[in-house]
Amino acid sequence: MNRLNEEVLSAALLHDGQAVLDAGCGFGGTLAGIAVSRKGMTLTGVNIDPRQLELARLNAPGAVFVEGDACALPFPDASFDRVLAVECIFHFPSRQRFLKEAARVLKPGGRVALSDFVPPRPSEPESALGRFVRRRIELGYGAGGAGWENGDYAAMARAAGLCVEVDRDITAQVQPTYAVLLDLIAQGSLGGRESRMKWPTRLLAWASRAGRVRYRIIGLSKP
Repeated sequence: MNRLNEEVLSAALLHDGQAVLDAGCGFGGTLAGIAVSRKGMTLTGVNIDPRQLELARLNAPGAVFVEGDACALPFPDASFDRVLAVECIFHFPSRQRFLKEAARVLKPGGRVALSDFVPPRPSEPESALGRFVRRRIELGYGAGGAGWENGDYAAMARAAGLCVEVDRDITAQVQPTYAVLLDLIAQGSLGGRESRMKWPTRLLAWASRAGRVRYRIIGLSKP
């Protein structure tokens, strides 16, 4: 997870002294890592789940955490130098709405950086097999609300007033994670969620190896 965070932060061109918003901040791990590795940062996390925010405040006490919707960010225009979304944008109601909101709260010259599961051809209609696999994966990993009705990241960036600066395919680098998860499931180490996670994890690993989904790091800039 730390290595993934650093890849996303690299796409963000993160520097000391910046104001950073982590959208879908989870338990605050990304902001906690930034607090250790960078200086003079103003760190804010937003999450729709207050239970996760309780833990985030313990994990990253130097950050400010706000309950809110990433597609309707509760912040004024031009508030942040950087906006991050690590392993969460696929759960948002709309990728396009999030990118527009991220662009709104970014200062001119700011950047958005995120990681996402991306189909090989996002602009094409989803096949019946694709819908079946996605729905089975969602049984273990949660609903993926954001679809691709607005096209790929290049099209969504244009609509949001952003420019794609980084688009890195790291599918091969994340594939070993699925084997680790399956080992944890076999060991009974997921707090009773093993039966719910087993087949979704196998399907996600298959979809990744078969090229039906790609894991990408996306970096976008605001002119």
